[in-house]
Amino acid sequence: MPSDPTRRTVLKAAGSALTLPALYAGTSAATTAGTSPELEKYVQPLPIPTERTPDGRRNGAKYYEIPIVEFSERLHPDLPKTTLWGFDGQYPGPIINARRNERLNIRFDNSSLPEAHLLSVDERIAGTKPEDYPGFDGLVPEVRTVTHVHGLNVEPESDGQADMWTSPDGSTGPRFAKHVHELPNRQSRMTTSYHDHTRGISRLNNYAGLVGFYFITSQAEEHLNLPSDEYDVPLMLHDRTFNEDGSLSYPDSFEPNVAGDTAVINGAVWPYMEVEPRRYRLRFVNTSNGRTYNLHLENDDGTDVPTMHQFAADHGFLDRVVPIGPDGDLHSLLLAPFERGDVIVDFSAHAGETITLRNDAPFPFTGLDEHGDHDGHMESGTSLPELMQIRVAESNGKVADESADSTTLDLPTVPRPNEKAARKTRHMTMTMTQDEFGRPLHLLNNRRFNDETTIKPHLGTTEIWNVENKTMHTHPLHLHLVHFDVLGRGPDGTDEPAPNERVGKDVVRVNPGETVRILVKFGDFVGQYPWHCHILEHEDHEMMRPFEVVRKVESVTHD
Repeated sequence: MPSDPTRRTVLKAAGSALTLPALYAGTSAATTAGTSPELEKYVQPLPIPTERTPDGRRNGAKYYEIPIVEFSERLHPDLPKTTLWGFDGQYPGPIINARRNERLNIRFDNSSLPEAHLLSVDERIAGTKPEDYPGFDGLVPEVRTVTHVHGLNVEPESDGQADMWTSPDGSTGPRFAKHVHELPNRQSRMTTSYHDHTRGISRLNNYAGLVGFYFITSQAEEHLNLPSDEYDVPLMLHDRTFNEDGSLSYPDSFEPNVAGDTAVINGAVWPYMEVEPRRYRLRFVNTSNGRTYNLHLENDDGTDVPTMHQFAADHGFLDRVVPIGPDGDLHSLLLAPFERGDVIVDFSAHAGETITLRNDAPFPFTGLDEHGDHDGHMESGTSLPELMQIRVAESNGKVADESADSTTLDLPTVPRPNEKAARKTRHMTMTMTQDEFGRPLHLLNNRRFNDETTIKPHLGTTEIWNVENKTMHTHPLHLHLVHFDVLGRGPDGTDEPAPNERVGKDVVRVNPGETVRILVKFGDFVGQYPWHCHILEHEDHEMMRPFEVVRKVESVTHD
């Protein structure tokens, strides 16, 4: 349905978020198209999302009926209420927690959403009109959603793919299969998210608030004796720009890179977190549209900060605990969009101190050099240096802490990747051109989403993908269905991956001029899945391609 024209006019008059439309045309200048009202930092506590209770059982599995609704919430004491979309009327959505091998059935019901989108839809982006779907004769309403649980090993019909959307009026996308997603969770422990994946408007739906936490827990994880309950804190990182009336500010027409000028953690603008002087588990999940974060801790005098001990990333556990800090193996924790990092921080030696979670990654992100410095430019208006304040309570004697010492954690061992198991090696490229409107267009293998599916791996086989980035932007590459191992990176793909990349991954950063080599095993389901850049603006604008897992080897053209 078309939007109310009056509403569109108001949106267009309201201003827009920070954008950088010109980087790829040969300039590094950032353009600031709008700014939030000035808001005081660290005046509200960090909200902690709660775990969602099942609504019952269906076919022997826990069943969740999660509504997607429009609602209003104050994200800062001095900001008027912001209209948002949210799972269960929350931003971010509640935690969905599954045990390994525990089946869940989930329906995400958007029937209560309005007919007009919260943000302005640019119909020049593919996926917004019926003609964008070959052979499809249905409607493409302005409001439509499909929810993808990021990183799941799941049948395609329950994967929440881009053309499987539904609308409040009952319209469905060309590959819509079922309302209830059946999630087997037959995989390693994982901290991840569920989020919107609708073709052509994923960037808008996520920016509006359609994202939440998803955990898979395992017996091996429980045996590690990690900090738990109130000492296990999920942190969802967002950046947003707001108008004076509290509404979200986002460009009215498509821009290839959009970042906010305000830090939003767990749905709160620049919050503070109160902790006891003991160990905490912090689960960092970056679900920003396009911003990469390079996280580190800083105290009042700039010295003697606690070390972040990272023990997990996307899937499973690292091969060893990686200390992150001034004296660690890494100086900071780098997270591209939809990467995750689980860390333990011991605050016991920092009673009474105030510590700030900081970020020094520029926007847009173009990688780090061998010294950990930025190759890109920290342009005015594109940085977001402060995210959250951590206030450590004064110690009144010994604080009880029975969790394991993070420096001596004995992580479950994982077999190292075996390159000899690869049945095929493919060369993949990331390139940039212009669309018919003169806007930057990022592509995978120089093809668009609707082009013929030519990548058809055999079920159960292993492949090496050499992914070469020929653009000026770091692209976080995501494959549905699978996790993979990073074999190497650098100009020729032979440099060692970072110590916190030695784990099952489903998102990997590919920097400009770099080739990243990944080892992928394709199982346990056949069917079509996407691989794409996880910068949502790039994904929406054709930087997404299908692959199809088949039961028998077919003679195909190599993509």
